[in-house]
Amino acid sequence: MIIKNYKYINLAYIAGFLIFLACVCIPIFLKLGIFVTGIWFIFSFFITFSSDICEKTIQKELNKRISKIPVPKNQIFKWRRNRNIGYAFTDLSKGTIWICSTQTKFELHIYFLSEFNIIDESFGKIHFRRTSNTIRENELREFVIYHY
Repeated sequence: MIIKNYKYINLAYIAGFLIFLACVCIPIFLKLGIFVTGIWFIFSFFITFSSDICEKTIQKELNKRISKIPVPKNQIFKWRRNRNIGYAFTDLSKGTIWICSTQTKFELHIYFLSEFNIIDESFGKIHFRRTSNTIRENELREFVIYHY
């Protein structure tokens, strides 16, 4: 079941790309020369694409939004591995798992733990797969949670 939609978080990728374009276009419009434009290009490329500043920003926003949810959080999983970012927690009083990540397109999903089997638990990740074949629209058949 989808509770909240945090798809606006994806705007961080667009913002990073716009910053890159701005940093490249400024020396071109000011006619500063090829050398200065090249330095600006390398600098902006490194800041935007080589560093994980977009992922850090997304993770901070996701942590801020989901930590405000008034639900008891028994186990909390936060991860940022490559381009996979997410936040999940379990509510053992109701037997549910709440997940919001790139796998859910930043929509907050709630599932009963009894609906899923743990397939694999190795190398810092837990792989869940749904036991029943009946899946409603926009629900996950399986997902992976990383823990450290």
